[in-house]
Amino acid sequence: MPIFIYKAKRGPEKIETGEVAAVSLDDAVTKLEGMGLSPITLVEKDEGRGRREERREMAASSFPSSSHLRVRTKDVDAFTWQLASLVKASVPILKALALISQQTENKSMKFIVNDLHHQVKDGKMLSDGMRQYPHVFSNLYLSMIKSGEQGGVLHEVLYRIAEYREKEQAVTRKIQAALAYPAVMVVVGFGTVFIMLTVFMPKFISIFANMKQRLPVPTMILINMSRFLSENWIGFLIAVAFVFVIFGRVRPSSKKKFLFDLIKLYIPFIREFVRHAEIAKFTRTLGLLLKNGLSVYESLDLATDTLDNEALRDQLKRASKEIVQQGATLSSSLVKVKVFPNFAVNMIAVGEEGGKLEESLSGIAGAYEKEVEQAINVMTSLLEPILILVIGGIVGFIVFAMLLPIFDIGAMAR
Repeated sequence: MPIFIYKAKRGPEKIETGEVAAVSLDDAVTKLEGMGLSPITLVEKDEGRGRREERREMAASSFPSSSHLRVRTKDVDAFTWQLASLVKASVPILKALALISQQTENKSMKFIVNDLHHQVKDGKMLSDGMRQYPHVFSNLYLSMIKSGEQGGVLHEVLYRIAEYREKEQAVTRKIQAALAYPAVMVVVGFGTVFIMLTVFMPKFISIFANMKQRLPVPTMILINMSRFLSENWIGFLIAVAFVFVIFGRVRPSSKKKFLFDLIKLYIPFIREFVRHAEIAKFTRTLGLLLKNGLSVYESLDLATDTLDNEALRDQLKRASKEIVQQGATLSSSLVKVKVFPNFAVNMIAVGEEGGKLEESLSGIAGAYEKEVEQAINVMTSLLEPILILVIGGIVGFIVFAMLLPIFDIGAMAR
């Protein structure tokens, strides 16, 4: 009868290892559960490691490398929720991964879950298996999973990760929804103006040319613009596309990204919006990591890496170095880098003094998330009428400039 080497959890904290004889893997799981154990890893003793690695390499060869896997955010969220629910229901991690693999529709995610299943079956920890997919599981995700495995509270950690990702996605969706309508309006509005100047306006130029009178200044400006765009419309479109490429495609950690992020911190209204959004994300992440048992320095380092703004991230890394090198408190370090407002720094100081830093960070995150939501509402309310006025003003100028010579003719006829 085959012998299986197991690593299992008894109760919330105790971890046991040993061997069990069973007909199959499922039979071994059943026997361990009958002994009051929840299996973490289960490996057949007689199966050679080389054979297992060979089987895993054959499976991996049929799929592209990890950097080419196309996994959507919602696939990772679904995986996290499903794994949290199954682990909480005392389903062994191996069986949980097998069940999730059967229900996963995305081929890339299915491959990853199957690979995690093989690695855990080979005796590796779940976090070690996930570490091979950095494009799918961030350093924050991996650190949380590892701490949950070490503390025997993996299901709680998975729920915290899932809730954190859900809140983060909710803020992102609100920002995208707020910008969607203005973006469509800008594209349609300027597209309409471009067509008017390159298609319709040239037909009026011949009419104006036959007029034996001096054309008004607005009409001359419009005619010159129309001629320029009509003769150089291909170059104009290429220039617009080039601008979009230059400003739209910004690689992370590049000098251009740092420069753009730094400029954002000096633009009125945009400055406050970016700062509040980043503070909310930072404090939410830091509080989550500290609640999970990670040290202040390690948590600060991971939370800083989650920020999108390179300039703010650079400033917060200085605070991280100061805590390590000088043993300073988090609040005193943040005062020196001048990233956080006084309200946030004072809340952190109170939390440190009272031993409730996690609660203070959660309160700060909640407060600034509300600020961001209000800013989004204000931005949506103001941006739409401003765009309508701008585009309407441009169209109005074109119509006015086209009709002005006709009005002059009518005035002369009188």
